[in-house]
Amino acid sequence: MSEQTWSPAPGTPVVEYRSSRALFIGGLAMFVFFGFAALFPDIGTPSNTPRSNYAPGYGVFMMGAFALGGLLLMIGSIPRTHRFAVDERGLWWRAGRKSDLIAWEELRAVRGQEPRPPVKGDPNSKLLRSALVFTPVDRRFITRHRALLPGPLTPDPEVELRLPNTATVKQLTEEIARVRPDLLS
Repeated sequence: MSEQTWSPAPGTPVVEYRSSRALFIGGLAMFVFFGFAALFPDIGTPSNTPRSNYAPGYGVFMMGAFALGGLLLMIGSIPRTHRFAVDERGLWWRAGRKSDLIAWEELRAVRGQEPRPPVKGDPNSKLLRSALVFTPVDRRFITRHRALLPGPLTPDPEVELRLPNTATVKQLTEEIARVRPDLLS
């Protein structure tokens, strides 16, 4: 439903969070550091060891390539504000131009999952991240909501919507409990 417009019921509370800025800041640092190294290649004393008989253009090219990689990393990870609203029709999501609606008829159950590290000594234990876990009615749920659930297609009956922190999970769970307490498991 990526064509769906953002139109929850008027007066519906909105839960917001901004996506991670770490990749954006890392890309910015790469762009600045390697960009200066490419623009000013003669800073420092060149070594006269036999292993460093590279042409000066090689270093400028490599530093320019790393600076370009940092720029592309910055562009690809621009922080976005994600907005969620819960009303009688379902869970609304919007980030930039993308929006989606998970209708309540598509779900059997919803639960909040708090983060938990893997159990020490248990090789089968996995790290659990903050997420809303949906139990969909049918297997085509992930295909209908690709904009919101970008993970791999799995035969698992539960689908995770990863969220950045426990507070966001609790807020959304409280909003779902206010509207559809019968779905919470």
